[in-house]
Amino acid sequence: MATTRRRLAAAAALALAAPAAWAQAAWPAGRPIRLVVGFPPGGSGDFIARVLAEPLAEVLGQTIVVDNRPGAGSNIASEHVARSEPDGHTLLLGGNFSHAVNPALYRRVPFDPVADFTAVTRLTDLPTIIALRPERGIATLAQLLERVRAEPGRWNYATPGNGTPSHLAGAMLANVARLDLTHVPFRGGAPSLQAVLAGDVEILIGTPPVVLPQVRAGRLVALCLTTRRESPVIPGVPGTEAAGLPALDIGGWWGLWTPAGLPAPIRARLFEATTRILARPAVQERLAQEGLQALPSASPEEFDAFLRREIPFWAEVVRIAGASVE
Repeated sequence: MATTRRRLAAAAALALAAPAAWAQAAWPAGRPIRLVVGFPPGGSGDFIARVLAEPLAEVLGQTIVVDNRPGAGSNIASEHVARSEPDGHTLLLGGNFSHAVNPALYRRVPFDPVADFTAVTRLTDLPTIIALRPERGIATLAQLLERVRAEPGRWNYATPGNGTPSHLAGAMLANVARLDLTHVPFRGGAPSLQAVLAGDVEILIGTPPVVLPQVRAGRLVALCLTTRRESPVIPGVPGTEAAGLPALDIGGWWGLWTPAGLPAPIRARLFEATTRILARPAVQERLAQEGLQALPSASPEEFDAFLRREIPFWAEVVRIAGASVE
């Protein structure tokens, strides 16, 4: 956590040291800014968007409207933003799933993850959790693996959709543990949760904002994260190493983009405003309550370079997992 705080402080200091010319950019131009999310209300994307919208509107002096456009693992939302005017009034809340996973997972995506966007900053991490109903009588990952192996072809896992980190985590779980699991994609975290709570699907692989409230209410049992290490903001939920399956190590992240061609002064001001609010203790605390850590980039250029490194990494994860979507 100390490292994270230093990174946040450094990013905020860098942003605040920007030239005064940033503030002179004719933006926002007297109309709302749309923050486009590729998932419906009730999931982690919608949660992050609404945590950021109010303070970002305060800093920028303009209304931020959360625009949910679910479908195709966020491809619909990504394409919409890619085709929008690069005037700073349309933003995309995406992540490794939209810009690094989907280009490898789908046979065709209607945008270029680098050329069609202006990278602004990474926002938070995106851990995923393996959970199920307590009625299943399973309390550990080892017990789940034993049951699934004893009942091949009878176990399914629900996720927020094709191409999401949850999907890739499930595919990698099946691969490294040699399990016969069936993926059941939904159009967001809330529908996938409801399917598991209703008993229609056995396993939920979901994000902390979706899973943790149900764990606290006793309606789900969290077996482990899908990353090797535990998270400092998700106490009581082990990583896969402690759970006995260290070969499984999958975790994602959220980021902010605009359409390609955004003027540099607007990009700089948007970066400054976003990193400033991510440095606020109240925002960090709100994110931590839902198991997320603020992890802003040092600069827009650093985020762009980070994305370019992530694309081949996630393409290899997709290949190893054997996942694909028409």
